[in-house]
Amino acid sequence: MIPMRHVVYGTAGHIDHGKTALVKALTGTDCDRLPEERERGITIDLGFANLKHDGGELHFVDVPGHEKLVHTMIAGAAGIDLALLVVAADEGVMPQTREHLEVIRLMGVAGGAVALTKVDLVDEETQDFAVEEVREILEGTAFEGVPIVPVSAHTGAGLDELRQILIQQSADARPHQVEGRPFREAVDRVFTLAGAGTVVTGTSLWGQLEVGSSVVLMPEGREARARRLHVHGEERSKIEAGERVALNLAGLGTSECPRGAQILSPGPWRPTTLVTMRLELLKGAAGPLDEGDEVEVHALAMRAPARIDRLASRPLKPGTSVVAQILVRQEMMLFPGDRLVLRRPSPVNTFAGGQVLDTRLRLFRRVQAAELNEVASVHRTDWPKLFERWIIDAGLVAPSLDDLAGRLGVLGDSAQGILGRLLSNETIRTLSTTPPRFIAESVLDQLAERAKDELKKRLVDEEVSSGIPARDFVASLVPPPALALAPQLLEELRRRGVVEVVEGRVLPPGRSSHMTQSGAELTARVDDLYKEAGFEAPAPKDAAQRLEARPVMVEGICRFLVQQGSLVLLDKKWFIHRQTLDTVIEGIRQWEVDDFAVGEFKDRFGLTRKLAIPLLEWLDSNRVTVRMGNSRKVLGRRR
Repeated sequence: MIPMRHVVYGTAGHIDHGKTALVKALTGTDCDRLPEERERGITIDLGFANLKHDGGELHFVDVPGHEKLVHTMIAGAAGIDLALLVVAADEGVMPQTREHLEVIRLMGVAGGAVALTKVDLVDEETQDFAVEEVREILEGTAFEGVPIVPVSAHTGAGLDELRQILIQQSADARPHQVEGRPFREAVDRVFTLAGAGTVVTGTSLWGQLEVGSSVVLMPEGREARARRLHVHGEERSKIEAGERVALNLAGLGTSECPRGAQILSPGPWRPTTLVTMRLELLKGAAGPLDEGDEVEVHALAMRAPARIDRLASRPLKPGTSVVAQILVRQEMMLFPGDRLVLRRPSPVNTFAGGQVLDTRLRLFRRVQAAELNEVASVHRTDWPKLFERWIIDAGLVAPSLDDLAGRLGVLGDSAQGILGRLLSNETIRTLSTTPPRFIAESVLDQLAERAKDELKKRLVDEEVSSGIPARDFVASLVPPPALALAPQLLEELRRRGVVEVVEGRVLPPGRSSHMTQSGAELTARVDDLYKEAGFEAPAPKDAAQRLEARPVMVEGICRFLVQQGSLVLLDKKWFIHRQTLDTVIEGIRQWEVDDFAVGEFKDRFGLTRKLAIPLLEWLDSNRVTVRMGNSRKVLGRRR
């Protein structure tokens, strides 16, 4: 029994080579649904059909072959697994045969088959010549060696053989990414169904979706609900990757769901306008590609104007590839691994394409352009390395699980599994934030070295210091986006023995203050001076003169003693020793009055009014007294 597979074939080939007739002969479905298509006998929009067999189901996307409709062909090729290249035996290889072949190759399609159609119209020699011509254009591509089957939709010749080849290929096709991925579908058709509302169709690229599930339309970010699900007219309760799906959406109108939009399971997804990609310039390109060139980017079913902003090496010659950064002029929903096709706006032609490597890298400066070649691989087996690279590059900003999952395009559980390997290797650390954030051990090592240097530099000229304000210290070490992580980063530095954090100030490890020997001696002398001076305490410059010390040094020590609680600064003018103030507090407690006036207070403690007022305000702020009009009430009086 052939394993169950949902495989999508996309047709490709020149106009009037019989793509639609072949699909109808294989499946019984006429993909030309529009009246003008049937009247004119040419396909102008995407058509869809399916072929059921014992092992599963083949889905066909029939695309137009006209040169002016290549953009529609590219939209139809979004999400296809294999290609059915159609070449008419009576005309052979034509311009759109070559362009369509390049498109499906650039989109990463792994292969498929070739149908040599209309063999009933040619003799054997012409047929053999056409086969050789096809083999020649397939050389050196992923389609080299694929089966070439002569067929006739008119007589039925070769159809059974082709059908069996397609079924067998579907059995060997790689399975779709269902586990660990959100549901994702690129919208290639939108319409209204009577009694149901908005319906969008497309190929389901990733994941699974059940009836009633919430979805989000990207890049717009609009929310909706999957009311009903259909696969080729058959209603389903659940769909998965690799199927041609029609979604009946509740909550969105047809005007809100343009072709090119994407339907995803809700998550931390973010559109982009700056794409870093591995770009290949086709051998047949008209000339080299350089920075500043205007292009048209086709991504899944969406297209948008863009500019080549940065090339790792420039100019890019035909037939070569390089890592590039492209600025798209409208938001696109892209993830690493997606495929892009680039076309010239004038004259219109397909000339390049490649694979998305990242959508959240900064724009590299021109002098750094060569570093683009170091952008990590996006192959699934390299995802742990990719996460590690992103975490290292993020530095002290430290991404969250959602940041990493949203950037790669995976569900949270899958991202957690990838992170688990890195955490077990101890190359990545978890910061105790909500939600947790992740930082490279090497980044913390560099932070520790910078912190040591900064601490030494800040305190080198300080004889006495109560430390550096923690936020000020962290701000000198980390970029602004990382300031929110200051508590966690300080804790990491403390844990490593780099700093001590005391009451919001940073000090050398194991200390509650910073002092040199001479600083400690002078501090003791300043403290004694103010203790003995009482209310006659001098200004710092006068204290410096008495102690024969530098004024700036004594002023710094006074402020240090304020931080330590030995001195109190009243009204930003007078430094008074705390012991003197404690004597005042005790004197008020022993004063047998419930309240007193300013004059009474001044006389009792022998104060000038200039000092009495700020002292009373300090007593009020410390809840020893409270102002009641022109008098003070004593608080905490014991009866």
